[in-house]
Amino acid sequence: MAGYAHRDSPAVDQWIAYAVNQPAPDGVELDLRLGRPSLCHRDYSLRRRSAAAIDEDARPRRWRTMPPEDILFESPSSGEEDHADDEDDDDVLSDDGKKDPMAVYRRRFEPQEYSVPRGLFACAALRSLSLGSVRLALPAAAIALPSLETLLLADVTESDHERSMQRLISGCPRLADLTLEACYAKAHALSVAGLRRLRRLALRCCHGLDTVVLGDDDASPPSELQAFEYRGEVPDDFFLVTTTKHGHGVSLETVTVAYCKIDICGDEVTSRSELAMLGAFLRRFAGVEHLHLASARLGSGLHDAAAFATLPDLSTLRRLELGGCLPDDDGTIFAALIRLLDLAPNLEALSLVFHPEPLDDGDDDDGYRAYCYHKEEELHDKHLLRYNRHSVLAAPTSGAAMVAPACLRRRVREINLVHYQGGTAQRALAMYLLRSAAVIRELRCELAMGPLWIQDELVREIKGWVMNKAAVINFG
Repeated sequence: MAGYAHRDSPAVDQWIAYAVNQPAPDGVELDLRLGRPSLCHRDYSLRRRSAAAIDEDARPRRWRTMPPEDILFESPSSGEEDHADDEDDDDVLSDDGKKDPMAVYRRRFEPQEYSVPRGLFACAALRSLSLGSVRLALPAAAIALPSLETLLLADVTESDHERSMQRLISGCPRLADLTLEACYAKAHALSVAGLRRLRRLALRCCHGLDTVVLGDDDASPPSELQAFEYRGEVPDDFFLVTTTKHGHGVSLETVTVAYCKIDICGDEVTSRSELAMLGAFLRRFAGVEHLHLASARLGSGLHDAAAFATLPDLSTLRRLELGGCLPDDDGTIFAALIRLLDLAPNLEALSLVFHPEPLDDGDDDDGYRAYCYHKEEELHDKHLLRYNRHSVLAAPTSGAAMVAPACLRRRVREINLVHYQGGTAQRALAMYLLRSAAVIRELRCELAMGPLWIQDELVREIKGWVMNKAAVINFG
């Protein structure tokens, strides 16, 4: 629901009451996301790798970028909405607003949180519930949601002195799909130990969350858990734990899931201590079949062999997806990618999601480079697609990288290049992969926005690199 204001609370209460009282043989599905704020303010930030950034006394300079979905789908407010706000301001000023000049400010800028009706948490027919930008004020009685299977909480705040979210989650014995986004600003622990049917757990930008209890002395981690998603800063060794009968947390050595997504938001991770923690976190998912790894820089620092002293055995891995920015001065992606591929001898599908490279709009006074895209037409005016036919595409020519990993030569049948922009580093990487993938059957390439003649040049170039001429090639 877009444009929610506090005056809409009675109408929302009526809609909820009507929905939960309707006959629903298949259960009630309720989506009560009253706002769609940005998931996180920790934008991806790249450190420059140029000679100008070598001075250790100078403040590090960074490239700032945003993921493709944030760029393409951020829509500015329209003039009609602004006019409507002006009318609301006139209404405020017509009475109490004249006495209180700050009334207009509070009405427009301060959050108007909606408190979910307490009766909703006793709806036996409720099967799916999504709450966004609301306040939880749970009843004193026990939560009774015996049929709830899917729960999404986004930007949800708790009442004072009450762990509402934990009570709500614990009161859903049949919960199979749990997603938390930008929650847990105050509470630091979450327990899903009693959710025996839980199949998917997603934790996105819950930056106040320090510990997730997956099991305890009486209950091991959910045996049906198949998918785990995490987005945030690099977690420490005690982020995923089980608890003993004395209440002490014990770090989990392995988490058995088929799908795992790890997205490190914010600044590029460069310190070896943090990279080592990231490696330890990855080792918990050694038996994963589909791994999605994203960060500010494509490769997530995996080229650093000293920091990643030990990486998990990925012999069960079938699908690998890597996301991040790959600037032209990057010299680490080959080492990072080859390290991963060498650990995944049975890999069948490889996807690379290229985050948009920053547009050079000049330096800011504080030594940072700030980059921001607001409107889709700006992407057309300053297109991200480029092509230089005179660029030297340098693939590995020495060391172990000269021989492509065995999985790339013998097993990989599908390669996806998403938001391909045609930079020199991207073209060199694509050339290496496509010339090495001898048994490829399908190639999908999604080009960034840009002039048609550049798209034609890139399409021609990519087709020429594909080893198997019988492979199906799709461009978008």
